[in-house]
Amino acid sequence: MPESIKDVNSCQDLVQCAYSLNSFEVEVYERLLDTGPLNANDLADQMGKDRSTVYRALQKMLSCGMVFRETHSIPRGGYFHVYRAIGRRQLREKLESCVETWYKKMQNALEQFGSTDTD
Repeated sequence: MPESIKDVNSCQDLVQCAYSLNSFEVEVYERLLDTGPLNANDLADQMGKDRSTVYRALQKMLSCGMVFRETHSIPRGGYFHVYRAIGRRQLREKLESCVETWYKKMQNALEQFGSTDTD
């Protein structure tokens, strides 16, 4: 993960920085985007990772709105979840909003910094 905003050199860096994700979590997003909706077990099998590791990544991306969870009923009772990634255009719009919000906060902080100057 980029250590600071100065380390953001790519789209992946920006996604990681904006949502505090690691490279594996971004990889899970990319895989879902490529394959379409999958449940956590199938996604874990495809990625060669433990289901709990993939599930934690999905939960983190759910919380920041990069993926959606759909609940499907099982005819004999029960249910399962399928995860779907938002499209690149939607993610770009979310990132633009994050950057704009960050920029406004930084402007406000700089204005406050300048107003406390005693020089």
